Amino acid sequence: MNRCINKLRPDIIEEEIAPEEAVSYIKKKSPEVYKMPEGFTIKGVTILGDPPLFVGLKPKKKEIVFYFKKPCFGTYLMKIEGSEDDFSKIRSEGKLIE
Repeated sequence: MNRCINKLRPDIIEEEIAPEEAVSYIKKKSPEVYKMPEGFTIKGVTILGDPPLFVGLKPKKKEIVFYFKKPCFGTYLMKIEGSEDDFSKIRSEGKLIE
């Protein structure tokens, strides 16, 4: 299991954010929001955080927005470039939030 978020080369939107604030940001800024199961992975990296985990998709910008709990550092709000395969994986494994 790989937990090194740096392998994804994320753009950090905000450091040391409360998980509730991260979820609120994702819900406001993402056209599609999914509730993901514990142990969910993006591009082979396990996303750490207090369940439930929320992930936002921005298909037009090809972005995935999520938060990650870095041990000893806190929760970070991040985004990465996403492919159609990444979007399909999230859509199939997650539950769409309306």
